[in-house]
Amino acid sequence: MKHPKTIQKGLDYIVAMDATELSPFEIRELLRKTVTKRFDVIDQIMLAARKEGIITDKDGMCHFTYEAHDLDFYKPKIIHSKEINNCRCCGRSMKESHYIELKSGLLGPYGSTCIRKLYLDYLFEEL
Repeated sequence: MKHPKTIQKGLDYIVAMDATELSPFEIRELLRKTVTKRFDVIDQIMLAARKEGIITDKDGMCHFTYEAHDLDFYKPKIIHSKEINNCRCCGRSMKESHYIELKSGLLGPYGSTCIRKLYLDYLFEEL
């Protein structure tokens, strides 16, 4: 299904998460830190993820059902850049930025501490 760019980034990020289950609040908070601060767009991403079968609700938790969705999985990459920026997650000033490269675009910038809090641990095994 074709989605607006921000919704697609949110779906790509959810697919890339290395988690089996999270609370709806945790997913919404991660989307707020990565994709958009607009709660109405976060609601649209969550709705699209349920419609696509990426997540299912059970016992108050969101369970990730990656095998059920038909989105093409593009393994994201972490891009490191030496530039002065503010972390999208915590707002701190930094000299080295990290970005998440998804099929639908870049997310970031993030500091080295915050990038490791985004449920993408498997990407750091290669570094």
